[in-house]
Amino acid sequence: ITSISLLCKNGRKTDRIQKGIPEERETFRSISLENQRIENYVDMALYYARSENVYKDFMIQKADLQKIVEEVLEKNRLLLIRPGVRAEVACGDAVYTDRKWIAFILNQLLLNCVKYCGEEPVFLISTRKEKDGVCLTVEDNGTGIRAEELSRIFDKGFTGSNGRDHERATGMGLYLCRKLCDKLGIRIWAESEYGRGTKMFLFFPISHYISREQN
Repeated sequence: ITSISLLCKNGRKTDRIQKGIPEERETFRSISLENQRIENYVDMALYYARSENVYKDFMIQKADLQKIVEEVLEKNRLLLIRPGVRAEVACGDAVYTDRKWIAFILNQLLLNCVKYCGEEPVFLISTRKEKDGVCLTVEDNGTGIRAEELSRIFDKGFTGSNGRDHERATGMGLYLCRKLCDKLGIRIWAESEYGRGTKMFLFFPISHYISREQN
């Protein structure tokens, strides 16, 4: 995967491509896009394989949510550019968590936003301080989730009516998010209105992670 990515980057930098041959430039871009999709699926498989023993790979420390979100967006830059996504990030709060695992969870949430986005997609990622912790919200204006399906979106293998319209849906992304959140002590839930978008929430209980860090 890394080799393909480097080959595409180097290919786009060659004199022939730089001089403006749109077909070849688009070919490299398309390969890069599919390569990113492959990487995301491989990540999902690897995290699923390790999910039962995730506690062995914990490193709880203070994490800058703004920086993590920006890195996840940059990682998926090509996937966001293709549908014309406008992403707004306002995550001014830090939390105590495992940086690598929370990045994976956020990546899955953003991939779902992309998968089910509509015209003129807008993603809003923000945080707010609450009495006992920090709540992070990932909001989109996509297709939304039917009310009768909302309680099942974290079930293993569940794709719902939206997933049946997308051949790439696996029903594993949100299942893994819930499983890893449970391990990390994070609460995850969703609110949605069909046809008007979805909000995904992650609640980080500060007192829990501070005590873990101090120990």
